[in-house]
Amino acid sequence: MINVNKIDLDFNINNLKSITTLTNPVKTELTTVWCNVVHVNNAIDLTEKYQDICQKHYDNSKWILMINPENDSLEQLSTMGKINPEKILKVNANKVNVSLEHIKSTLLKGTCSAMILNDASYNEDELNDIAHCAAIGKTQCILLQHHQNCQAQKLH
Repeated sequence: MINVNKIDLDFNINNLKSITTLTNPVKTELTTVWCNVVHVNNAIDLTEKYQDICQKHYDNSKWILMINPENDSLEQLSTMGKINPEKILKVNANKVNVSLEHIKSTLLKGTCSAMILNDASYNEDELNDIAHCAAIGKTQCILLQHHQNCQAQKLH
């Protein structure tokens, strides 16, 4: 008697060995899934991004952590009733040490539904580390980059 299941299993294993995408690490995909760099053009665009992020990642049992947020945009959204300020934690990096290790540790805890970093810059390896920690903690990490700042850095 021929075991049809064994033949199919051998065939599938051989096919898996020939697929090249399995040899690439998932790191590059994590960056797009759990850690996004979002470019912001102006104050109006920033306010819209804050609103979108807060509405998309609102969770009654979790916080949205904002590091170095623009307070004017948040106050405007709060006044208009478009976000719930009670679920937003704001951290000013000038007053609190916000190192890469602190960011990764916070992401790993999973107590936030999203972490927003305003004008933070990291290299590719650091972004992959952030994305990996965000995936483990199931916390969306969004790096907001002001368009003007990007142009100024290129000029120097």
